[in-house]
Amino acid sequence: MSDESAERGGLWIPLDHLRDDQIELVRALLRAGDVPVAVIDGHLVTGPAFAEDVDAAIDWVLAVRDPAGDDEEHDPELRTGRGPLVDPSRPPLPDGRRQATRWRRLAGGAIDEIVLGVPLALAINADAAIWVVLAVHFVYYVLPTATYGWTLGKLIVSTRVVDRHSLRTPLPLAAGVRWCVLAAPLAIGLATGHPTDARALVALAVYMPILWDLRGLHDRAARTLVVERFAH
Repeated sequence: MSDESAERGGLWIPLDHLRDDQIELVRALLRAGDVPVAVIDGHLVTGPAFAEDVDAAIDWVLAVRDPAGDDEEHDPELRTGRGPLVDPSRPPLPDGRRQATRWRRLAGGAIDEIVLGVPLALAINADAAIWVVLAVHFVYYVLPTATYGWTLGKLIVSTRVVDRHSLRTPLPLAAGVRWCVLAAPLAIGLATGHPTDARALVALAVYMPILWDLRGLHDRAARTLVVERFAH
C-alpha cells in the first residue's frame, strides 16, 4: 500500500495512465465480480483486501488491443480471445437486477422471524389452535408476496420475490406453494409437539441450499427467485 493510501485509508490506486473508457471498463469488471469500488480524484478506491483483483482488472484492460472502429472490439468477451476476468457470483438477470445476496436474504428472513415469530410464540404458549397459527403465518407471507412480491423483511432490505422466468411478482398459486414449503418447519413442529427442535431441523433443510445456489427449497418448489429491488 502506498503512503497516500495509508494516509487516506483504504486502497487508492492512481488511474492517470488509463483513458476514461478504460477506467469505466475496470469499474465494470470489478463490480461484476462484486468488488466494491469508487473513482475519486483520479484514483480507484477500494479495500486493501481487493488489491489483487484491481491489479488483475487493470492488467486485463491494458492487454486489450486498442479498438479501431470495430464495435466488436468494445465487447470484453470478444477481445483478443480473453474470457471474462471474473465470473460473477450473481450474474445480472435479463432486467438488470441480480439475485439477492445470502446476507441480504438472511437479514430479511431475520426481520420476518422477529416480526411474526414473537406473536406466534406467544399464541403457541397460550395454546392457540394450530390452524389459527398457520392462518396468521399464511396471511403474513402469501398475501403481500402474491400482491407486491415482498414481506416486511424483504421490503426493509430491498429485495423482491419474482417468478423465475417472467421476473414478475409470482402468481397467487406460486406464492401459496412457496408458503407451503416455508411453513413446513412450523407445521411439523406444532404437529409433533416439539416446535423448537423439529422446526430447527426442517428449517435447516429448507434454507440450506441458499448457501450455494441462493435459492431455498421453497424457491425451487415455487419456481421463484429473490432478487434485489433495483438494477445496478
